[in-house]
Amino acid sequence: MNCPACGYYNPPAQQSCLHCSLPLPIPAGDALCAVHLEVKAVGACSRCGTFGCGACLSARGTAWLCAACLNRVGRLPWDERASLGIWRAWWRTAVLMISSPVEALRTAEPDAPLGSSVLFVLIASVVGFGSTMACYALLLVPMMMFGSPGKSAFGSGLLAGSMIFIVAFYAVLLLATQLAGALFLSALEQVGLMLLGAQPKRFTVTVRAHALSMGVYLTGLMPFCSLPVFGLWALGLRIIALQHLHQTTGGKAAGAVLLPLGMLVGGLAAFSFAVIALAMNFSR
Repeated sequence: MNCPACGYYNPPAQQSCLHCSLPLPIPAGDALCAVHLEVKAVGACSRCGTFGCGACLSARGTAWLCAACLNRVGRLPWDERASLGIWRAWWRTAVLMISSPVEALRTAEPDAPLGSSVLFVLIASVVGFGSTMACYALLLVPMMMFGSPGKSAFGSGLLAGSMIFIVAFYAVLLLATQLAGALFLSALEQVGLMLLGAQPKRFTVTVRAHALSMGVYLTGLMPFCSLPVFGLWALGLRIIALQHLHQTTGGKAAGAVLLPLGMLVGGLAAFSFAVIALAMNFSR
C-alpha cells in the first residue's frame, strides 16, 4: 500500500508507514475512489468506510477520514474558544484531557499558533498553582498583621504589604518559569523526536502537545495535595499527546520525553556531586 501522506510503498500487512510512521488507512484492495471514479482508492475512511484516493482522505490524529466525516468530527473545545469563551474552552479541554485524553487527541488538530499554546500554558499555571498560593497568602498575611502584638499598626501593615508584594512577585516569577520551562522542554522533545527518527512535524505541534498535557493542572484547585501529582500526570499525558499529534509510535514519544529529563537530572546530579567534592577539598 502506498502511504497517502508521503507516497511510500508499504507491504500489504503493514499498519503504519515505514517512512513517515503515519498509521495507514484500511486497505481498499481493488476498489475505486467514491468521488473520483477513475482513480484507484488508497484506503477507506476510518469512520464510515468510504473508499477514497489520496486527495480525498485526510489524516486526523491516528485516523484517515473522508471529507464528509472530517466535517462531522468535533474539535477540541480550546479550538472553539472564539464561541465558547477562553475560560470555558480551557475548562472543557482540561476535563477532556483528564477523562479521555486518547479519544480527545485522536481527532485533534495537530498544529495551532504558538500564541494559542502559550495562553493555554499560562491559564494552566494559574489554575494549578493559584489556589495553593492563595492559601499561603491567607495564612501568612494575617499572621504578619496580628501575630506581633508589640508592633505598631503601621509596622504590621508595612510587613503585611511586603508579604503581599513577595507573594505577587513569586506568582509572576512562577508563571514566567512555567512558560519558559514549557518552551525549553518542547525544544528538547522536538530534538529528541528527530534523533529517534520520528520525523516530527513543526515545533508548534510539540508546544501544543506540551500545553494540552497541562490540562491536568485543573486538579491544582485542590490546594497542597495535588502539587506532587499533576506534574507526573502531565508527564505521562505528554507522551500520549506527542504520539498522537506527531503521529509516531509510543516508544519514540516516550523516549523524546524521558531522555531529555534523564539528561537534565543526571547533569544536575553530576553538578551537585562536583560542588560537594570541591567543597570537601577546600575544607581539608
